[in-house]
Amino acid sequence: MKEPNLRMLVVENQGELRRTIVAMLKRIGATAVHNATKGEEALALFVRTPIDFVISEWNLPDMKGIDLLRQIRKNPNSGCVPFIMLGSQDDLGEEEIAETADCNIDGYIIIPLNYRILEGKVKEALKNRFDSMESSICLARAAAFVDIGAKEEAASELVSAQEAQPKSSRIWVETGYLFEEIGDNEQAKKSYVQATEVDEDCARAYDGMASIMNKEGKPDEAFELLQKAVKISPRNKSRQFKVTKHLLETGDEDGARIALH
Repeated sequence: MKEPNLRMLVVENQGELRRTIVAMLKRIGATAVHNATKGEEALALFVRTPIDFVISEWNLPDMKGIDLLRQIRKNPNSGCVPFIMLGSQDDLGEEEIAETADCNIDGYIIIPLNYRILEGKVKEALKNRFDSMESSICLARAAAFVDIGAKEEAASELVSAQEAQPKSSRIWVETGYLFEEIGDNEQAKKSYVQATEVDEDCARAYDGMASIMNKEGKPDEAFELLQKAVKISPRNKSRQFKVTKHLLETGDEDGARIALH
């Protein structure tokens, strides 16, 4: 993997493990490998240093790896940076993996670390990002058209994004969101449905379908879809609040209390 000018960031508070990962990445072919011991330190690096790839421990001294991932994804300048989570089998259970999937994680590595696994995961993440470049450009153009109210142009770019990468649930979900923004709920629904056909455990797709059902005045169907999303990814706070709201509106105070908890 001799990628030109590939600048990587390792976020790991255990010195020996961090040095091992840095050495492995240099062996793989990374041009520069920065390192940080805390989440806040890593975020500060993004402000002053171009970063192309992140490998982070799940348990950091000041935050969880998922919180670091969320912060990176929120920033338009770093939102598409490949991110691999590192942790033990206990750290990365089904709920944690579902939680990171909501934030477009690029991969996981279970400790103990293995060079071949690390190399394979990095190459896979880079290839997937490269393959999604065309669709990502289309999504960016669509978002720009949405901002200026050019709905037809936005819709055309969204269709192009879907055609460029039809096997990516992330692309189907992201196009669904933007179809909703331009008021084309029918295309949004089709996009979310297609996302679940690509990945039946895509919680964001069920969440999006629930949004459409609510707009169509079908709260019970929306709630069923929302429950599917929560079952897949129970640690998503916004969905739990939606469930709580629905249960309160239907008079199920005990259920609402459980969901809120």
